[in-house]
Amino acid sequence: MADPRTQLLTVLHEAASQDYARMRQAEEMLKQWENASQFFATLQDIFYDRSVHHDVRFLSGIYLKNGIDRFWRRTAKNPIAPEEKIAIRLRLLQFLDEPSKKLASQNAIIVARIARLDFPNEWPELLPTLIQAIETTSSGNNEQSRIIHDRSLSMLYEVLSELSTRLLSAGRKQFASIAPRTFQTIAQVYATYTERTIAYMANIQAIITDSVAKARTIEELEITSMCLKCLRILMVSGIRDVHKYDETKVRLYSGL
Repeated sequence: MADPRTQLLTVLHEAASQDYARMRQAEEMLKQWENASQFFATLQDIFYDRSVHHDVRFLSGIYLKNGIDRFWRRTAKNPIAPEEKIAIRLRLLQFLDEPSKKLASQNAIIVARIARLDFPNEWPELLPTLIQAIETTSSGNNEQSRIIHDRSLSMLYEVLSELSTRLLSAGRKQFASIAPRTFQTIAQVYATYTERTIAYMANIQAIITDSVAKARTIEELEITSMCLKCLRILMVSGIRDVHKYDETKVRLYSGL
């Protein structure tokens, strides 16, 4: 008999098929399994497996996200077990070099949904790990560094968007406490990419005629744009008086 992961992968392939009858049968099977132990951790394993077909990975990500929405809260009916949650959280931030932007965006939403419920009490390492990933590659000027910056900043944006909407006073204070340090890191990345883009634009004709240079410039402009989105959330919801913080003074006056 096949192991649970192989069985789940087979059913996901059926669910991703174009045959309506096979797809419906597979969906019913997945619904029956959703309360089984390690079901969502196994979905995550398939979602992260780059040897699996892209459409199957995407579908596993959808089921994982929907399961988190329905079963992550302790008060949910048939909630995900604490040990399975720990296993899922441990792997969520190991996806920052994913080549597929579509899958990386899906993972960023999953991280943000969990962050809204678990950060900082159950998941204190979330923001430090993200910031470290951004800072570690901040001096790089290669494709790998750009991918990690794009994925980590997109994830950070989704997380900040979720955390900034907390309504209770404790949640707002907690967001304000992490905002200055986060602002400082993002502003540094923004300054680096802005300076680099301005340098590229000095030779705009070469960019237009060179497809590689053009693609690189577009990627870096997208990263700069994501930095601005993150900074906006931090200033609107976390740092009302920007001039009062040392972390923001340095960047605002020297780089922004």
